[in-house]
Amino acid sequence: MMKKAVMQFTACCLAVGITLGSFGTVALADNNRSMTLAGLSETNTVVSSSSTLAGLSETDTVVGTGGAQDATTATEDTAAQTADETADAAAAASETDDTASDAMAADTGAVTADVGTTSEETEVQTETEAVYDTSLSGELAFAQCENYINVRAEASVDGEVVGKVYNNGSVTILGQLGDWYEVQSGNVTGYVNAAYFAIGEEADEIAEAVAYNVATVNAEGLWVHSEASEDSSTIGMVYSSDQLEVVAYEGDWMKVVLEDGTYGYINAWYVSYDTYYSTAETLEEEQQRLDEQWLAYLAEQEAEAAAAQAAEEAAAAEAAAAQAAAEAAAAETSTYTETYTETYTDSSSTTSSSSTSLSEAQAAVDEAYQTYLEAQEAADAATQQADEQLVYDTYDEAVAAYQDYLSAVAVADELKYSSTTDTSSSTITTTDTTTSETTYTEATASTETTYTEAAQTEAVQTEAPQTEAAETTSTEASTTTTSTSSSSSTGQSIANYAVQFVGNPYVYGGTSLTNGADCSGFTQSVFANFGISIPRTAAAQASSGTAVSLSDIQAGDLLFYSDGSGISHVALYIGNGQVVHASTSSTGIIISSYNYRTPVCARRYWS
Repeated sequence: MMKKAVMQFTACCLAVGITLGSFGTVALADNNRSMTLAGLSETNTVVSSSSTLAGLSETDTVVGTGGAQDATTATEDTAAQTADETADAAAAASETDDTASDAMAADTGAVTADVGTTSEETEVQTETEAVYDTSLSGELAFAQCENYINVRAEASVDGEVVGKVYNNGSVTILGQLGDWYEVQSGNVTGYVNAAYFAIGEEADEIAEAVAYNVATVNAEGLWVHSEASEDSSTIGMVYSSDQLEVVAYEGDWMKVVLEDGTYGYINAWYVSYDTYYSTAETLEEEQQRLDEQWLAYLAEQEAEAAAAQAAEEAAAAEAAAAQAAAEAAAAETSTYTETYTETYTDSSSTTSSSSTSLSEAQAAVDEAYQTYLEAQEAADAATQQADEQLVYDTYDEAVAAYQDYLSAVAVADELKYSSTTDTSSSTITTTDTTTSETTYTEATASTETTYTEAAQTEAVQTEAPQTEAAETTSTEASTTTTSTSSSSSTGQSIANYAVQFVGNPYVYGGTSLTNGADCSGFTQSVFANFGISIPRTAAAQASSGTAVSLSDIQAGDLLFYSDGSGISHVALYIGNGQVVHASTSSTGIIISSYNYRTPVCARRYWS
């Protein structure tokens, strides 16, 4: 039994790295100072006396799991006693070893549990208490977003918004708290989400692209050169404290922008150089900027409304002038008709009937023209509305009214020509010739500028009807009138043909009257229908044909408009102060007042 105990004790000692001496001495404590082995607590030590191990005295204290035990000094004379004590010590060591193992396991578990608890506490602390890092302090960063990034009073999405940084705006980093930068920009200091800001090399590239560089002149006067050289010509001078935008820095020279927008070079030695970037706005600064923009917008809208009102008033004045001219023309025509009827009261019933029909026809002309003016005014007003269909509908009505007007004019012209021919024949065969000739001549004198055929009638009746000279004069006048009427009729036919395409689309580069044409393609295709070839572009059309004074334009003539640098538009004059033209892609082919823009010249291709 004793041998077994000694072997167990020896094995335990070997396990903990202790070698037995000649008498199997084990020391685990030095005097009263405790010593801890792996897996053992400070109190779980076993000490035996006799031989000395390294660092231990010859007389040591034995400490068990329950407390300290007094050891007696062994003598070399009592070997048996020593052996017994050794056996007892081995047994005690075996029991103590078992107890120590249990204690060691318990202590190890306790330590493990303590370490686990400490680890959990550390993780919680890491999550809730971010460390403020100042390693990026002073570094420039740039916002990268679609619009703007909020600057908050705290490093949290729940923090109060104190400002905004717009895309490519700059901030100076003060420090970092977790995923947030504390920044300063303009008059704003607060926290921004670090994920939306570029730093380092990326920030350097952005800075180079968005920087606004300014040179401040330090000299009293500094020449601005055309090239980066003192030998180049000077284009101006800048003065002390003047600030100029720098677009390039080339050695000793800076390329700058002057107030008039021209570029020049200044010597860099005489200026100070500063670089600026866009910065954040406080909420108050943002509101002030938005208020200023709103006021500027209102002022712009007011100016546009005033311009539109002025244009509307000008159009109304033009329409009133056109109406007054039409009424004056109608009054002159009515006077001519009444005088003509009274002079020839003794003529045949056919002549009297013709005069009555002509009066009615002229009244129909006047009514049709008034209807057309009203329709055109409605069409012009529709262009100020947002209803595109209304624009097309009103222009269709205007075109229809204009066609009715042209038809009425044609009827009146036919009656007028036939009536004049009948009257001339009757006058020649009238017995009381003298009275008729005198009265008719007076009537004609007041209206000859209005009607070409009046000159023909006057020539026939004022000359002796039976002389050869009278017959010759009559023939020549008739020939001239017929030729003029034929030419004018061609121009009017061209105008009548063109207006039927009102409402069709405008297509840049197009020449189709139905599917789309631009201004010069429209006029070229209209004239082509009459076998008349004209150039393709407005500028070329303005350089060909026969020049016509703007005061002598007739239906079928082309009017040209300039944009300040050359001919930019062409329209076809249709009479009564109106033109038809392929205007824009939004309005298509329309009818407008001939002076909706100021024409610069006119050409005639049909004479």
